[in-house]
Amino acid sequence: MAVHALVDIDLDIYEGEYLAIMGASGSGKSTLMHILGCLDAPTSGEYFLKGQEISHYEPDQLAKLRSQEVGFVFQQFNLLPRLTAAQNVELPLLYSNVPLDRREEIVEDTLAKVGLADRGHHRPNELSGGESQRVAIARAMANNPAILLADEPTGNLDSKTEEEIMALLDELNNQGRTVIVVTHDETVAHHAKRTVHLHDGRIV
Repeated sequence: MAVHALVDIDLDIYEGEYLAIMGASGSGKSTLMHILGCLDAPTSGEYFLKGQEISHYEPDQLAKLRSQEVGFVFQQFNLLPRLTAAQNVELPLLYSNVPLDRREEIVEDTLAKVGLADRGHHRPNELSGGESQRVAIARAMANNPAILLADEPTGNLDSKTEEEIMALLDELNNQGRTVIVVTHDETVAHHAKRTVHLHDGRIV
């Protein structure tokens, strides 16, 4: 028996929008996030990103588009433990073949924007949870993507640090960035300007 993770999804997300995607476990929000972030392709239907119909892109095409257009922030931070904060932020720039002097400039500027100008030489185990998430956001922003996609970005943080991280996402959206937050937390969703609720793979 086939299981349809998403059914009859019809969704427009506009440039500069701040959108929350909510739903219980198994509602389809992770699948939708993976499609929006070019991690997966839909088995049917169409997905247009910045005017390009990408539903039938090959994995290498999706990977290239993903690296250029989407920045990811995850609940678990996903920082490489052996690298410093600055080296973690630099990673997407290395993959994009950005010259060394330009990489250094971007890393310094991006860490300053998330309030970590003086923490670049620290490794993840020397950072607090909030600082680690700021590094993850800086890494996601390094390539200047069109979309910042955050999956439960405050799930491992205390309430005070949660507010600090959400204030940072708010500011990025105020600067014109498209921000999509996948969450089950009403408090987090209230930061967005529009919320989409999923239930059994459908928008309700």
